[in-house]
Amino acid sequence: MMSVPDAERFLRQLKTKPAAFAAAAAVLVLDQLTKLAMRHILLDGVPRDILGSVVRVTLRYNTGAAFSLGWGGPVILSVFTVLASVFLVRYMLKIEGRKKVLWLGVVLGGAVGNLTDRLIMGKVTDFIDIGSTGWRWPTFNVADIAICIGGIAVFFLFKGSKRLEVPTKENQT
Repeated sequence: MMSVPDAERFLRQLKTKPAAFAAAAAVLVLDQLTKLAMRHILLDGVPRDILGSVVRVTLRYNTGAAFSLGWGGPVILSVFTVLASVFLVRYMLKIEGRKKVLWLGVVLGGAVGNLTDRLIMGKVTDFIDIGSTGWRWPTFNVADIAICIGGIAVFFLFKGSKRLEVPTKENQT
């Protein structure tokens, strides 16, 4: 039987968790829609300037990791992403803190966005191309942005926490 504090915690989680999964779903949908649009609009490897040559869209396919970094392969990265996503979901269900859970949802949405590409096409669609004369950042996508910004937000939110461990009956007082 649940104690009153456990019941209160459970009720708080019911309010927070759907918002986090909605954030994940929103990132996933935005990521997939932008990739679909770019695959239909752009020719592979032919850049289109958006803000001069500083910001442009260039269709690229990536079998490696984030930002078109080419290590691993679709199978290894897919297995890693599935394991990381399962960990994220389990962790999201255990921790408290609305902001932490929401940002983890953003990271989850990005991870699942790139995983979807790998599972369907065996590669990830990248198209955001930033740089200047002589130097360009590796091409990336909406999922990569979500993973990076969400990861940075989670880092700073946890850095400000007194404890980083998952709450258990043993370590709660």
